[in-house]
Amino acid sequence: MLKKVKPGITEVVLRDGQQSLIATRMKVADMLPIIPKIDKVGFSSVEVWGGATYDCCLRYLNEDPWERLRVFKAKFKKTKLQMLLRGKNIVGYKSFDDSVLSLFIKNASKSGIDIFRTFDSLNDIRNIESSIKFINDNNKHSQGTLAYTTSPRHTNKYWLKLAKQIEDIGAKSLAIKDMSGLLRPYDAFELISLLKKNLKIPIYLHTHATTGLADATNLKAYEAGIDNIDTSISSFSGTYSHTATESFISMLYKDKNNPYDMDLLNEISEYFNNIRFKYQKFEGSLKNIDTKMLHSQVPGGMLSNLENQLRDLGMVEKLSELIDEIPEIRKDLGYIPLVTPSSQIVGTQALLNVKNGKRYETLTNEMIELVNGSYGRLTGTINKDLKEIVSKINTPNKINLLTVDDYRKLFKLKCEEYNLGKLYKNDKHLMNYIFYPEISIDYYKEQERVKEYGLFDLQEGLGVVID
Repeated sequence: MLKKVKPGITEVVLRDGQQSLIATRMKVADMLPIIPKIDKVGFSSVEVWGGATYDCCLRYLNEDPWERLRVFKAKFKKTKLQMLLRGKNIVGYKSFDDSVLSLFIKNASKSGIDIFRTFDSLNDIRNIESSIKFINDNNKHSQGTLAYTTSPRHTNKYWLKLAKQIEDIGAKSLAIKDMSGLLRPYDAFELISLLKKNLKIPIYLHTHATTGLADATNLKAYEAGIDNIDTSISSFSGTYSHTATESFISMLYKDKNNPYDMDLLNEISEYFNNIRFKYQKFEGSLKNIDTKMLHSQVPGGMLSNLENQLRDLGMVEKLSELIDEIPEIRKDLGYIPLVTPSSQIVGTQALLNVKNGKRYETLTNEMIELVNGSYGRLTGTINKDLKEIVSKINTPNKINLLTVDDYRKLFKLKCEEYNLGKLYKNDKHLMNYIFYPEISIDYYKEQERVKEYGLFDLQEGLGVVID
C-alpha cells in the first residue's frame, strides 16, 4: 500500500530539462514570462542554475550567468531556488582552490540560491567536503550527492557507506543523482529503503528518462519513502530528460484530492511547448527509449551535446560507434560514474579513439590527469595497458591551484589590456573570468562595444549594466 506522505517536487525545466533536450540553449528572456506561474505551483524548489548553464550563458547565449540568477531571484517570490554544484570543479571542468569555492558559494548564496546540490564525478568525498562546509557557513541548504552508476563494485553496501560519509560531513540532505537513467525500480526501492533506515537526513532522487525506467523508478522511490523527486514539465520531459511533472503528480493523487492545479501546469507546459519549437535545431536525435544506455551509461545532457559536437565536425554518422566506445573507456578507468567532468573527459577521449580508429593512440591532457589522480581518487582498477601508456608520458609537476588573489591580478592585466575598466574588482565578473577566461573576455569586450556604440539587445531587454 502506498505511503500517505507525499514527496516534495523539484521542477527542473529551467536547468536540467532544457540542458538535456536542447543543449542548454534556452535564453533567459524565454523563461521570464512564465516564472510567475511556475512560482504559483507549490514546488519544493525549482532548479535554475549550475550544471552547464553557467558555461552556456557566456559561451553561446551572450548572457551573464549572474544576471540570470539575479532576475530569477527577483521573479520568484515564493519558491526556493536550487543549483547544481560540481564540488571542487564548481561550475567549471577542473579543480579550483578553496578560496575560489568559498567566494563562489558566498556570492551565489547572496544572489538567491537556497539549495546547493553538490557532487563529485568520482564520488570522492574529499572533493565535496569543503562545499558542504561553505554552504552551511552561509546558512543555506547543503545537499550531498551520490553520483549513481552500476558496476560489480557499486553495491548497496558501497552506496550506504558513501551516504553515511556525506551525512557525517554535515550535509542537510542526500541526493541520488542518476544522470543516465540506470536506477531500476526495484533497485531504487531497496536502496532508498536502506538509506531511509540508516540516515537521519532527507533523501532526494534525480533520474533521467532515457532508458524508459524513470516513471517506474520514481514511483517505487515514492513507495520506499523518498522525500523529494525531480521532474520536468511535460513539454520538456522524456528521452534525455526526466519524468513529466504532471504525470508524476497524477500517479500520486486522484483529481479530488490533488493539491496541484493541473490547469496551471497545463498552461506552463503549453508555454514551453511553443518555446521548444524555437530551439529545435539543438534537439538530439533520440525520439524514443534507448535501452542501450543501460550499458553505455551516457548521461542525458552529455548525449545531446555529443551529438551536436559530432554534427559540427561532420561526423554525426559516428554517434553509434562513439556511444559504444564510451563504456569501454569507463571500464578501463575502474567503472567511474559518467558525470561532469568525467563524462566530458571520457566523451572526448572516445571521440579521439573513434576518429583515430585506435584506442588511446592519442590521450587528452585531461585523460592523463584523470588517470594520475588529479581529479580525485579512482577507487576501481585501472586498465594496466592504459596505466602503462600514461606512465610513459612526461607530465609536469603538480602545480598549486591559483587563489582568488592570483586570479584577480591576472584579470586586472586583461582588463588593462582590453580597456575593460575595473571589472576585476567585482567578484562576479572575476568569477566569470576564473571559470572561463577567454570566453568571458570576449563577452566583456562585446559588452563594451555595445556601450560605446549604443547597441542594445545583448540581454534582450534585461538592461544589464557592467559594474
